[in-house]
Amino acid sequence: MVQRDADGTGMLTAAAPVVELRLPAKGESLFLARLVAEDIAVSAEFGVDEVADLRLAVDEAVTAQALRADDGAVLECAFRCAGRVTVTVSTTSSSEFPPGPDEVGWHILRALTDSLDAWTAPAPGTDGWRLCVEFAKEPYPELRCVLLPSERETGSHAPSGRTSRRARHDFRRGSRDQAR
Repeated sequence: MVQRDADGTGMLTAAAPVVELRLPAKGESLFLARLVAEDIAVSAEFGVDEVADLRLAVDEAVTAQALRADDGAVLECAFRCAGRVTVTVSTTSSSEFPPGPDEVGWHILRALTDSLDAWTAPAPGTDGWRLCVEFAKEPYPELRCVLLPSERETGSHAPSGRTSRRARHDFRRGSRDQAR
C-alpha cells in the first residue's frame, strides 16, 4: 500500500506504526473504528478535546464511506501515529465520487482535523472505484499561561507556566478567560 502524505502531496511518509482495521461497511460495526481512533489518540497523549475531535472525525469519515460502499464491501481504516494521528478510510464503490466540499460532512471533517484529502482510484479486479478519505489530527501545541497583574502578585497560576485544560479549552474558543 502506498502511503500518501496527509497534506495530499503524494509524497511517501516515514514508516510510522500502522494499525489497520477491516470491517463490513455496515452501520452496526462502524463503532469499532471510533474505538480504535480513541485508543490511539489516548495512547499518543492527546488531550480530552483532541480525542473527542478525532473520534468524531473518524465517525464522520466511516459513515460517509459506508453510505457510498457497494453491498458486501469492506471498509478499510489505517491509523498511523507519528507525532500526529493520520487516518485513511477507504472502500470500493460503483460511485466514482468520494466525499467532497459539496457535503456537510466534508465541512465537519475540515473543522475537526488539521489536513484533509479525498481521492478516487480504479479498484483492482473490479469495474468499480476505490474511494479514499485521509485526514490528520495534531495535538494542540502547549500554550503558555499569560499572568494577569493580580496573579503575578499572588503567584496563583498553573505550575511550570503551562495552562490548565480549562484554559486551553477557553483559549481555543477565543475566550479571554485564563486558568483560574
